[in-house]
Amino acid sequence: MPDHPDDSPNPGRTAVVLGSSLLGVYAHAGFLNGLAEAGVTPHRIAGASAGALAGALHASGLRGPDLRREALCHHLRLSFADLGVLWRLPGVLTSFWSSGLFTGKRTIAHLRKLFGDLDLADLPLDIAVTDTASSSCEIRRSGPLAELVMASCAVPALFTIQDVGDRRYLDGGIAAELPFEHLIDDPDIDTILIHRIRHEEGSGPNVNWETVANVIGIAHHTACNELHRLRADLCRVRGKRLVEHETTTPFPGIFTNRLAPRCYERGLESGKSAATRL
Repeated sequence: MPDHPDDSPNPGRTAVVLGSSLLGVYAHAGFLNGLAEAGVTPHRIAGASAGALAGALHASGLRGPDLRREALCHHLRLSFADLGVLWRLPGVLTSFWSSGLFTGKRTIAHLRKLFGDLDLADLPLDIAVTDTASSSCEIRRSGPLAELVMASCAVPALFTIQDVGDRRYLDGGIAAELPFEHLIDDPDIDTILIHRIRHEEGSGPNVNWETVANVIGIAHHTACNELHRLRADLCRVRGKRLVEHETTTPFPGIFTNRLAPRCYERGLESGKSAATRL
């Protein structure tokens, strides 16, 4: 427990957890800049999927306008797609070949231009991935940054299984939408600040349609909510402060960056607001 006289949260002993969210990198980047503008520098950042991407941009040294520029860069968004989808699509639909539509190789190349040869071990950043061999969630604190970020973003069926060294990974948000369980027993952390992104009702695809995609989404969110409840209970039992902060944005859209600035601004204001709670 912290040793301040008023037993209040210590921003210097705070870990920020950035949850998985489709194209949530915009709001997460704004959230981190909002914290920074309020004078809050987290001791560590943990992220899954879009949270891992935003966390990596921040941990690599990008701040303020530079962080905003790279998070909203249309080249980053476009890098997730590749023309090989035309060959892989029949294999995915028939289950005869290919574990996903896109390979993520162009994203790794884009991130390498930003990160160079940065290793995760040199950064105060934890990245959640899913190990396909053991069917388990893993928190990585070392390894090639660009490859691990892409692995954490590799949504099943949308992206192929990612090879990182001799390990094979998929989306970190599968079982760790909000990756903070590993922080509960960390003696350097007394407060865990969670940033979750929600989309405005009616701003995205019609979730009332009973499609296979929506049913799978409901199943995934149900599992994530139950796991989060159990982790939150464990956090409180161990005496750690858990501060949950939510940002509501419009659905960013997949084919355009038009709403990206609005999502970023919502995250920026949310980060400033969250800082007052610390």
